[in-house]
Amino acid sequence: MCGIAGILKFNGKEQIKEESVRKMVKTMICRGPDDKGFYFENFLGLGHCRLSIIDLTSGHQPIYNEDKSLQIVYNGEVYNFAYLRQSLKSKGHQFYTQSDTEVILHLYEEKGENCVKDLDGVFAFAIWDKKKQQLFLARDPLGEKPLHWALFNNQFVFSSEIKGILAHPGFKKEIDRQSLNKYLFYGFVPAPATIFSGIKKLLPGYLMTVDFKGHIKEKKYWEFDYSRKIKEFNPQLIKKKTVDLLKKAVEKRLIADVPLGVFLSGGVDSSLVVAMMSQILPPSQIQAFSIGFKEKDFDESIYAKKVAKHLGIKHHLKIFSQKEVLNLIPKVADFLDEPMADPSILPTFLLSQFTRQKVKVALSGDGGDENFGGYPKYLAHWFLQKTCIEKFPLFLFSRFFEGKKSDFLKYGSSPLYLRNQFWVSHFDLSRVERLTGGKVDLSDLERYHQIFNGKNNVDEAFFLDQKTILPDLFLVKTDRASMAASLEVRSPFLDKELTDFCSSLPFSLKLKGFRTKNFLKEIALDFLPKEVILRPKMGFGVPLKKWFKHELKALIGKELSFSKIKKEGFFNPVEIQKILKENKTIQIWNLFVFERWYQKWLKN
Repeated sequence: MCGIAGILKFNGKEQIKEESVRKMVKTMICRGPDDKGFYFENFLGLGHCRLSIIDLTSGHQPIYNEDKSLQIVYNGEVYNFAYLRQSLKSKGHQFYTQSDTEVILHLYEEKGENCVKDLDGVFAFAIWDKKKQQLFLARDPLGEKPLHWALFNNQFVFSSEIKGILAHPGFKKEIDRQSLNKYLFYGFVPAPATIFSGIKKLLPGYLMTVDFKGHIKEKKYWEFDYSRKIKEFNPQLIKKKTVDLLKKAVEKRLIADVPLGVFLSGGVDSSLVVAMMSQILPPSQIQAFSIGFKEKDFDESIYAKKVAKHLGIKHHLKIFSQKEVLNLIPKVADFLDEPMADPSILPTFLLSQFTRQKVKVALSGDGGDENFGGYPKYLAHWFLQKTCIEKFPLFLFSRFFEGKKSDFLKYGSSPLYLRNQFWVSHFDLSRVERLTGGKVDLSDLERYHQIFNGKNNVDEAFFLDQKTILPDLFLVKTDRASMAASLEVRSPFLDKELTDFCSSLPFSLKLKGFRTKNFLKEIALDFLPKEVILRPKMGFGVPLKKWFKHELKALIGKELSFSKIKKEGFFNPVEIQKILKENKTIQIWNLFVFERWYQKWLKN
């Protein structure tokens, strides 16, 4: 992928400082180590760093139109660009590159802001319209590509990553205390907020316009639609349609002018992506990449091997030692410019780094859980919908929330839009208040509850995760970890057409008995070994509890010491000591990540 950045000075009274834009781009050079480009025009500056994937020779950005009245910087891939290109050429548009970037520019000439509705792909871009004296920015529907913006010193500043804005010499770094509370509660900061006061994320499926007078408008152009349900329920036809859409989604993402591979964890989602690839390409041409760990409780590589052998593909596997993973921890803050408490970013980076040694693009299984019902909490919602909590069989709790039975009882009677998050939050609301002295603003969840247009509670749980945890945690994790390794990751399960279809499926098809992701597993059984598909879900984890007792004990003690916490003034040091004494693993990790992030991005 790439990195984009820019500055628009308001009122045209002050010229842009070119060095500011160059500094912003420099911070993101891992996103695009192949090329850099800039465009400056009095009060405007655009910058770009490129990871060359399509049109390696003539795709230098910024790209302009015929009369140079439009300039674009772009991060992404538009999979239907060849079709759009032919359509635009038939209407008289002239092209000087073979890139999908130029297609977006001419499509904007043709349709204005509605151009985004024709794009099938992932993207974040900014177009300077010289005639309108206006910036036009947009982000893809599901939020695979990031875009941040800020207003300060009478100017609009945007960047793919927060660190780009932090590099601007005029920006004053200050933690947003409400966002800090949200970080503790969620383990990430939900969009549109960020951990910094004054920096925002453009929401997925949104566009915005900014003119040199300082007028800013944001507008939604796409949303998940759960109101349209399949009326003629034929499981075999639905199954065939799903396979066709998934295969089509995979095929789109094989377009590249550079070597391409696929992540293979041995789980259902990534294994099914590889299976679809083997339906399109000769298996001998497919390169799959897996990592494993010497600690067997966290190693799925045996299943990845089974899938690779079953499909006859080329399989690259690397087993990491505990020491190699631990050595990565001090480096995580270098590419996390906003705290994010998902420890699986460690193996995700290791996998990305390993994969980048052979290829430049990799497909992944991200999005399968949210589209097809892969989390145990969905089953809990389903059963609660069928019966009241007082009659819920207690022996079932262990199937949903191992070690969190009290949370199930405590929040089971709460509205779904709240308990969906309460069940998985790192801290409960009262502990956040004791830690920071402030309350958690739940308006993000309330807002999504209000706009949900389906009729079923379980569908709302899918929707809530698609609006929060997917774009603001999992996709951020994948983006930052892969971009730190200069690797582009593409996710077929996040295909817009496939996602629309999944929203129309009845939730009862996705969940059955005690089986999550039932429908997808039934599909997978036609392509993959039974022992791979029907095994318990493992996740991409690391042995935090063991590390905190031994290898990381001294470091944790140093970062969360009473005197240090008291001096910084963010948290109540007494409450921190209670958490350490209780050995609350994920809470300790959440706090530890914040402290490491703070040392890197604010204190230094």
